Amino acid sequence: MTEGPTARIHALRIEKQFKGETLKDLFIKSKKLYIDPSLLIGRKLSGSTSFGKNILLYFNEYAIRIHLMMYGSIRFEGEYSKPFSRVRLTLFFPETNLVVYNAPIVEVDTREKLWNRLSSDYGVDPLTNWDEEKLLTLILENKERKIGDLLLDQRVFNGIGNILRNEILFRSQVNPEKLVEELESGDINRIMMYTKDLTQKFLEYKLIGKGIKPILLIYNKKICPRCKSKILFYRQEPNKRKTFYCSNCQQ
Repeated sequence: MTEGPTARIHALRIEKQFKGETLKDLFIKSKKLYIDPSLLIGRKLSGSTSFGKNILLYFNEYAIRIHLMMYGSIRFEGEYSKPFSRVRLTLFFPETNLVVYNAPIVEVDTREKLWNRLSSDYGVDPLTNWDEEKLLTLILENKERKIGDLLLDQRVFNGIGNILRNEILFRSQVNPEKLVEELESGDINRIMMYTKDLTQKFLEYKLIGKGIKPILLIYNKKICPRCKSKILFYRQEPNKRKTFYCSNCQQ
């Protein structure tokens, strides 16, 4: 699953490659076409960014939204490198093309309407609309949910995926099974702090071409780096996602 920082990296690479280039033609396979996609033809890519795990391409007043989820990918290529049946979007530019494979969500609309929907449907993104007060409100509205599950809810923690979830909880010293109503204010403050800090570090490492291994203290690990206890692994309910935690450090 693409996490928020990965989506931002995709957006930055797209902008670097195609910003200012004129769209010659496009192919799109989607049911989320709120305007005629042909309106984009002849327009220049004016920018690209991300909002949570969504990648946004701007053509002045129009926009394309891409969500790669688990199996989607983006490539810059002149010829298709995968079967055409997997193509969800092709943007034909003068020098090369932007091709999106297997993405479950490709949406075209006006920039304003698309942004308004995203702002309504999604929560706080550490890279785009960071707001501690709003995030705290959203967290406290979910008092009966497990914090380990809530961290994956994009309506609250926009852009946080499973790797970041595990790392945030470990650094915050919080058991993923704890209900929000059982958390102390200090626990919540640490969770919010590390949500912002780790998302930014994730992006920084990606920007300089490094992997994120240096920030992984618990994900896919077997021994706790703090107390040297065995790290426990299971799939948390109800999200079924891989969960790692130290029963000694995360109370």
